[in-house]
Amino acid sequence: MRIINKKFMNTTKSIFNFSFFLLVGALVGFLISLFFLNDNDKSIVDEINNTAYSYNYAVEKASPAVVNIYSDQIINKQLPYQRRFNSIFDNKGGQVKTSLGSGVILSSDGYILTNQHVVGDYSLRVTIELYDGRKFMAKLIGIDKGTDLAVLKIQDDKILFPSIEIEDSDKLNIGDIVLAIGNPYGLGQSVSMGIVSATGREFDNPYSNYIQTDASINRGNSGGALIDTRGRLIGINTLIRSSSGGSEGIGLAIPSTNALEIVSDLIQYGEVRRGWLGFSIERINLLRKGLLVISEVVKDGPAYKGGLMKDDVIKSINSESPSYDNLYKTFARSKPGEEILIEVKRGSEILNLSLTTGKAN
Repeated sequence: MRIINKKFMNTTKSIFNFSFFLLVGALVGFLISLFFLNDNDKSIVDEINNTAYSYNYAVEKASPAVVNIYSDQIINKQLPYQRRFNSIFDNKGGQVKTSLGSGVILSSDGYILTNQHVVGDYSLRVTIELYDGRKFMAKLIGIDKGTDLAVLKIQDDKILFPSIEIEDSDKLNIGDIVLAIGNPYGLGQSVSMGIVSATGREFDNPYSNYIQTDASINRGNSGGALIDTRGRLIGINTLIRSSSGGSEGIGLAIPSTNALEIVSDLIQYGEVRRGWLGFSIERINLLRKGLLVISEVVKDGPAYKGGLMKDDVIKSINSESPSYDNLYKTFARSKPGEEILIEVKRGSEILNLSLTTGKAN
């Protein structure tokens, strides 16, 4: 009996020792994994944890930088976007009207980015309402009809305003979750969720490169923020594609990367200084075959002087592939005096041309 008890005690002690060392090993392994886990892995874990339950963190982070804009503007004629699309923001021609839209504070000194159609061509008075209800007067710094963007400046140099963190919109992928923040129908700041449905959308605008989303966007959301799940700005809500005038799951936002380039020029010059080459691309070949075929060259323009001819097929742009996306990034974002190298096919010949951009009117 004494022998059996001794064996039992030895067995129990062995099990206890094994369990103890197993527990210690697991704890050490966990601590080592935390130490060696790189930032990218941590961000993935954080993102999984955040997206699994709530987007409150992203909303709380970005919302203070999203403002309501009330603009007394002179409206002379129908907006060009209204030919085919409903503006997110409702207005009628030939009158002075107090318009409602949204905007995003980009810097603590009060620079705000919004849509040009929110403030119009000539604003008599622009009032900004912050997230906490405070109101300030704002000055119109500059507008760009080409991209439908405008920059405002809050007229108070004594206050540091909440500003939004900006993410590189070129990193977006189709299927990414996004949140739209704005003031739909003047109800107050609201948030809707969706995904990136498409990128690089072109609608009735040679400078367009929209992000398409199914996040619910309505009138009053114009100029508001499209953010990612970490509360970073990735776009400015601009248009909806709708047959009824309300949200039908096709919203369009200007990518943050494009918008920042416009903001820089508007603040520095009061206008956007764009390069101009003076040629057009044949749309049928572009849509059907993905080919960049020259349909027209403006006489005495930069492209004409550089030797470009009608029916030339662009094979490369600055040694990169001749995709529409690259075409937009290179030509639409170019500045006056910039040299652009293109390779074209003319008949059976391959030619290398150097084009120097002029200034777009």
